[in-house]
Amino acid sequence: MKQYYLALCISGALSSQALWANQTYNTHIKLNGRLDEALWQTARQFNRFYQVVPATLTEHTDKVHARVLSDQSGVYIGIINYQDEASRQKQFNIQDAFMQAEFNRIVVDFAGDGSGAYEFAVTLGGGTQDAVLTPQLTKDSDWDGDWQSATFEAEDHWSTEVFIPWHTVSFYNPAHNADSELGEIGISIQLYDLSKNYIYANQKQTTSNSDFFLAMPKLASAIPSHSQLSFVPYFSHQQHFADQAPDNSDSDVGFDLFYKPNHHQKLSVAVNPDFGQVDSDEVDINYSAVETLRSDKRPFFTQDIAVFNVQALQDTKLIHTRRIGAGSDDGSEFITPIDLATRFVHQGETLQMGAFAVKEKDLDSDAGKRFYAARAKYRQKHWQSGLLATYTDRPWLDRNALTMAWDSQYQSATWSFQGALLASQVEHVSEQTGNGASMQLGYQFSPNTSLEGRYLKLNKRFNNSDLGYSQRNNWQYSEAKLSHAINTQSHWLARIKHSLTVRYEADSEGLKLPARQAYLSQWLLANGGQVDFHIDRINGGWQDNIGRQSQAFEVPGNWETRVMYISPYIGKFSWAASFEYDQEGFEGSAQQYAVDLTWLPHPNWTLKFNNFYRTGDGWLVASDTDQVTQYERDFFVNKIQVSGLITDRLEFSSTLEWAVLEARSDQVFALQDHQRQLLNGVDTSFEDRRLSSQFKLRYRMGALSDLFLVYRRGAATGDRLPRSQIGSEAWLESAKQLWQAPMQDSVLLKVRYKF
Repeated sequence: MKQYYLALCISGALSSQALWANQTYNTHIKLNGRLDEALWQTARQFNRFYQVVPATLTEHTDKVHARVLSDQSGVYIGIINYQDEASRQKQFNIQDAFMQAEFNRIVVDFAGDGSGAYEFAVTLGGGTQDAVLTPQLTKDSDWDGDWQSATFEAEDHWSTEVFIPWHTVSFYNPAHNADSELGEIGISIQLYDLSKNYIYANQKQTTSNSDFFLAMPKLASAIPSHSQLSFVPYFSHQQHFADQAPDNSDSDVGFDLFYKPNHHQKLSVAVNPDFGQVDSDEVDINYSAVETLRSDKRPFFTQDIAVFNVQALQDTKLIHTRRIGAGSDDGSEFITPIDLATRFVHQGETLQMGAFAVKEKDLDSDAGKRFYAARAKYRQKHWQSGLLATYTDRPWLDRNALTMAWDSQYQSATWSFQGALLASQVEHVSEQTGNGASMQLGYQFSPNTSLEGRYLKLNKRFNNSDLGYSQRNNWQYSEAKLSHAINTQSHWLARIKHSLTVRYEADSEGLKLPARQAYLSQWLLANGGQVDFHIDRINGGWQDNIGRQSQAFEVPGNWETRVMYISPYIGKFSWAASFEYDQEGFEGSAQQYAVDLTWLPHPNWTLKFNNFYRTGDGWLVASDTDQVTQYERDFFVNKIQVSGLITDRLEFSSTLEWAVLEARSDQVFALQDHQRQLLNGVDTSFEDRRLSSQFKLRYRMGALSDLFLVYRRGAATGDRLPRSQIGSEAWLESAKQLWQAPMQDSVLLKVRYKF
């Protein structure tokens, strides 16, 4: 087994009684990854790390050594991995992209109370990831923080230094009103062994364990009082070349202003905060009635958002920030400019509070919207409870919406509970009031065995679509899931993990809906590869959410099977492939193939080639109101991604995505009195072809300071055609035509700089 040693260092002033005392030291830490300053030798050490994946929890004193220091400016983390040069993999990844290299992951709970944490990861090669970890142990990777890292390589080891300024995040600091009072910081460190997919940590828990926050190693710290004012102006200019573009060019300017009078309070103001959503969304061909859930990278909406988080099942959200600045209510704007946004957050020892308000531009028709939210939460060591209220005003529609949630959470070494009571009130023509409930209960028998129960109910009148997100309403969803892992010492197998999920779904009146029963077996191979096997049973029931306001109808039960292989990540080439065979529709079947290829021609460059193909004859779509078609369809998606580091500060990334959907109507049914009646001579066949590409240069000038140059080109065609003409055009020829006749063809320049 390869030998790893990790030295964790968090810079601080030490006394004989505490890790950090009140004295102020000038650490003189130079962030170069070498950890060669003499001050590292005076730090506290951690020498015990545990294997947490697979969760054997075997103790290793020769894998990781840790040391700790700090100063008035922030927290330093230093990591030394003793691994010979031949057995380690070095690879750069652009920010928040998949890391295919040796890496260290660090989770920091600045308040030390489980009210939230932040995750930082650095690869050998300089790639980074960061994310927010909510109290419910969910992760939001949209957040980008102000922190720095550096790596260094030697023959027998590689090392990393990370610096996280105190002002990076908002957190409760007990020293804000008493200079002599020490705070506690929770720190979890993980070392990822790429060759075997093993993870070693300085605690026995991972984020899959309910007591992760409770068991985090705590470090006493004299956190200095601190205030900060940050001003981040930005400018963008877009030049359009496509004939369909209404204007040839447009320019925009705005700014973000952040003021922190202390660590636990923060005021944010943004004027025209549309900056940050530089990357185009993935191609989305969705003919279902369930909206695709999108992420949001705009800085104003990713900072301190965990304070407003209410954990409800099935992605049910009262705040979905992509609603803000989306299409105008009068249909004149695809993206509505935002005039002003403001947010205030207070994080006390037991009480957290937050509020935000956003005003979209009125436009000529008063089609801009207003959004408001307020949050209060009380917490103790093992539990928390709070209220969230949102209000949306849509004057052009003469509509306003109020939503409220009361949520609670409990955590212990074995038990976890998360629950929320939801309510909505929409005034539009008439008043409509709805409610819902979400509950999740978990029990951890051991690090390798757990049982979870989940329940979600949203009544028919519940509606959170103005500011939130839900897959649907009029829904009862119940689930029980048992997971168990067996760790082996075999020379070819490291772990077998089984999970069994049983579900029941119905509408609010008890009408039984189709529900998926799932079994998953994951085999982690000793060489770092993985094999997954799925077998699912979708019970028959009433399909009441196919779209176009169609009435419910019965569908039969079906089986789905899938096998997937993921190769080891080491080396210059890796791949994954899967095959799926399903029953679908009324009497149809489908086959699905996926192949993902990754080539690493240089430690600074990555090329990914992803292919997905599904073919079958039982795809059900609402082709009209109270009309459902069973299609024979071919669906193909090809995606090519190239990313790399040109210089230390200049990154390049590109994405070319191309999708083809060919749907030949097989049988068309009219729905009358909830029964299917076959329609003869009706042809609802269609094609949908889309192409999206983006080529981006990013020059990094510092934290929240970047220069972007982006070229985008894309097109889409969708036509109703006779069945005999579907597929008559070659796929490559159609992709060529989409490229030559773009609907989007533009160059975008964006710059922001933090003062």
